[in-house]
Amino acid sequence: MWKISQMLCAGILTGLSVMDIRDRKIPVNILVLLSLMAVGYQISAGDEDIRLIIGGVCVGAVFLLISKMTGEGMGYGDSWAVLILGIYLGIWRLIEVLAGAFLILTAVSIICLCRKHMSRKCRLPFYPFLAAGYILSIMMQ
Repeated sequence: MWKISQMLCAGILTGLSVMDIRDRKIPVNILVLLSLMAVGYQISAGDEDIRLIIGGVCVGAVFLLISKMTGEGMGYGDSWAVLILGIYLGIWRLIEVLAGAFLILTAVSIICLCRKHMSRKCRLPFYPFLAAGYILSIMMQ
């Protein structure tokens, strides 16, 4: 059974996916608002172990560091989304979402490369895969 917070998160990720596909950019004010919402959710729910949340934040921080080191090979907005999901989900559920997202991204990339629809230097928006990984994670529970 889907919880209201899960439906809201899936809806937000889907909306951001559309923005990422269309504009290739997510506005900073939306990311700040979502960060505050994730922190507020954890404060109000209080059912998650703080160590799991800190672990999720650390994973997000690693993604931000990767974005910085690769000159936005993976965009800051994508990494910030991982950080927000780390706050909201905690480390283990975040890893489930990321595993699903990267699995789907790999499959789509292989299909596109085999069909010669893209080259190795092509950049794909990550939010749709993050949304798909999140929904897959919820469905697997």
